Amino acid sequence: MSKNNGAELQLSKKGSMMHYRRLATPYLLLAPMLAFVMCFMIWPIINVFMMSTESYKVTKPNDRHFIGLENFVTIFTKDQIFLKTLGNTAVYVILSVVFQTVLGFWLAWLLTRKFKGRGVIRALALVPWAVAGLMVGIIWNLMLGQTYGVINDLLRRAGIIEMNISWFSNGSSAMFAAVIANIWRGIPFFTISYMSALSGISDDLYESAKIDGANSAVTLFRITLPMIKDTIIFTTLLRAIWTFNAVDLIVSLTDGGPNRGTTTLALYIMNTFTGSYDYGYASALAVISTLIMMVVAFVYIRFGKMGQLTTKEANP
Repeated sequence: MSKNNGAELQLSKKGSMMHYRRLATPYLLLAPMLAFVMCFMIWPIINVFMMSTESYKVTKPNDRHFIGLENFVTIFTKDQIFLKTLGNTAVYVILSVVFQTVLGFWLAWLLTRKFKGRGVIRALALVPWAVAGLMVGIIWNLMLGQTYGVINDLLRRAGIIEMNISWFSNGSSAMFAAVIANIWRGIPFFTISYMSALSGISDDLYESAKIDGANSAVTLFRITLPMIKDTIIFTTLLRAIWTFNAVDLIVSLTDGGPNRGTTTLALYIMNTFTGSYDYGYASALAVISTLIMMVVAFVYIRFGKMGQLTTKEANP
């Protein structure tokens, strides 16, 4: 009995060791990547939060000291530029993402239909996504130029305007120009995503709806949109984050002007960081920017019910 008990004990120990090895193996394999993320992503984020509580200007390296929440108090009570850039960012992001979503879905719906030359049209539709944001800004700056811009020329030939429009003379028209350029650049992202999602919807659903007498509007709102709901939520959120943080297009198109009419929060952070070299204040702005996006993302996913089936979807 003792020998049997000893053998069973050894087998039990070996089984336990094998069990723990299986549990530890994935973490050991992920350890190098986790170390990389810690060094190059998490630590910089922590460092930004630390610098946001300091008075830290590169021009005064010996005068770096802890000031607590003073930077945040200054931002919310004295910084009028922050409030303006926050409003500019909201307008820029919301208008861009809404129109990109609608036009991207419409283009994806068209490109899922069969017609001659569909492959060529698909390739051409994706061209704007391959152009760098800096180049997009330069292209649209030339197109919207008051004297030689092709947009003014087309509008005059169509009889819409009598005199050339100075698109960059005031903040409202400059923001409109920036939104148009960003919409043009971002449509392909939504087109690609929605084409993939639409191709996953079974044709049997549309045939059944057609037999039941459903029209195009009913099919769109009862079948198509519910079936690609998660894709819509994910793409709009992802594109909103990208647009919120991007500065390349605006820098090359308007450089934040005129009179800060197109200065977004991300551009304001960059200018504070590289212009006045106030790392502490720029870090505080970056922390606020991060918190804003985290709250917006959480609320959007929560109320959008991403990954959850509605009652009608769950009980057809």
